[in-house]
Amino acid sequence: MSLATGQAPVEARRHVDPSGLACRELPASASADLLGAFATATAQRRFCWLQPDRDLAVVGLGAALVWRPSSRGERFAEAARWAAEVSQPPEARAAYSCAAPAGPILCGGFSFDPRPLRRRSRWAAFGAGTLVMPELLGVARNGEVRWLVTAERGMLAAATRRSLDLLRAASGAPADPARLVLLNKRSRADDDSYLAVLTAAREEIRNGTLHKVVPARQVTAGLAGSPGPGAVAELLRRLAGHYPGATTFAVGCGRLTLLGATPELLIRTRGGTVETDALAGSCPRGSDREQDAALARAMLASPKERREHDTVVEHLRRGLTSAGVAIEHVPPEPQVRALAGIQHLCTPLRGTASTAPGMIFDLAGAVHPTPAVAGLPVAGALRFLRRHEPADRGWFAGPVGWTDLAGDGELCLALRSGLVDASSSEMSLFAGSGVLGESDPAAELAETDMKLDALASVADGGPPAERLGQ
Repeated sequence: MSLATGQAPVEARRHVDPSGLACRELPASASADLLGAFATATAQRRFCWLQPDRDLAVVGLGAALVWRPSSRGERFAEAARWAAEVSQPPEARAAYSCAAPAGPILCGGFSFDPRPLRRRSRWAAFGAGTLVMPELLGVARNGEVRWLVTAERGMLAAATRRSLDLLRAASGAPADPARLVLLNKRSRADDDSYLAVLTAAREEIRNGTLHKVVPARQVTAGLAGSPGPGAVAELLRRLAGHYPGATTFAVGCGRLTLLGATPELLIRTRGGTVETDALAGSCPRGSDREQDAALARAMLASPKERREHDTVVEHLRRGLTSAGVAIEHVPPEPQVRALAGIQHLCTPLRGTASTAPGMIFDLAGAVHPTPAVAGLPVAGALRFLRRHEPADRGWFAGPVGWTDLAGDGELCLALRSGLVDASSSEMSLFAGSGVLGESDPAAELAETDMKLDALASVADGGPPAERLGQ
């Protein structure tokens, strides 16, 4: 069953007064698999958030409201003010009640760097930041699926019909095998280029200009298949299955979709509690439990890895404290967080603050970018990255996520990610590595190989190293 033009959730085509919006929860009989709806929709704006270990799935399609910043440098503050304005009508917060998140929600993300993009950047459609209130929101929690439609009052009936049509089509659509094979686009010249950036970073650090830099690496691979919404949904399903402890996400804009499975929580707000995770320092997984444990012990004992980790802990602690968060006890020693293919040092930070609509964006602005994704000092590291990275990293390593109208929400960093371009049948994969004075560029290159594999390994067609020419 296919959808006719205009039946899928749409984007608001003109300015909408938030006080004129209305919400309607669809009946329980109008149920569909969230990723099935994502695969069926032809909406320009798409959002997905999957956390299997927390039994949470969120999909947003279409847009009742869209926000873009007027100032790149003030994008977090502008987002916070806009979210507060949208949340002003009391009926907006009470329109829909559901275990996290409570809808409607605002979802989307921000670029890593506020600097203007290069000319003809592929990230132009994403901009410095975009937040959307979806026309159709689906939330699955504890085995229950609920759908909410949001639109202008005079258009709510039409939006409801569109949404019901979409869910019926999604329920009746056959499964799409969506075989996507990544074709080799990597060259020795690409590796040499990244090694040159790593070497330049190490030299600046040894000269005392910087303490740490995190250059981004980009590998663009062709896709032997059709990377439309169905294929993207299948990639999301595989990522969530392969990395249940991570957050699988997607933010779509037209023919482009940023997706990945990120291990790194930037900010979570919930009922007055603020959480973040310092995630920095890494090592490979072992071939068995004994080797795994030995590698983890070596990482914990490594002065380089511990110094890299401690700078992130201190950056987050200072940033959240300056934003009014009362930090609770910080663990004196990091934990080891084991993920598929890689292990990290992790220190959770928890605190309390008066949760308010939009506050999550102010908190993000107080800590982003962290030394884990930029370097130290942050301003100097950004200047180095602007000079040496050959292409815009766009939203890679930027905050992505959602917030409800009461102020509860989550932002993660867009790591272990890729940008799927349906128009060119390509996927650009992104990874970064933290460089210190004692870093070995070859070892840092190998670390990015591990991180690139997080997304590459879920595609069909042979071992990931073989597909990407590693």
